[in-house]
Amino acid sequence: MSELSNLISVIVQNHKAFECPWSAFSIVIGFDDDGDPDSSYGYLYKSDGDFEAISAGIRAIRPFMSAYLSAVYEDEAFPLKLLLQFDRTSGRFNIEFEDKNPNRWAVTPANIHGFIESLRPKFDQ
Repeated sequence: MSELSNLISVIVQNHKAFECPWSAFSIVIGFDDDGDPDSSYGYLYKSDGDFEAISAGIRAIRPFMSAYLSAVYEDEAFPLKLLLQFDRTSGRFNIEFEDKNPNRWAVTPANIHGFIESLRPKFDQ
């Protein structure tokens, strides 16, 4: 699906953190009532096992996200959030949609360390 490839490319191209050696990323994107992206947060997992907090440039991803969601949801209501996980080495990806629970994937001080690892792409398991 070219819409998804374009979305991944724009996320990678619009964040300085991707200039370092990296192996994967996971990003949560939230949407407003009109289906436009209005928030993002996630993690870049580096080749050395470390990680860095990242976000997607909302303005940069808006047209690509709109194209992707339109292809997936067609005339249905868009989700509240989505989780995009991408493994650079294998090229594998995962997308999960959240349509009902606005607190899904919510990071808090109490769950930050487990949250970071829970979002790490694990496609070989």
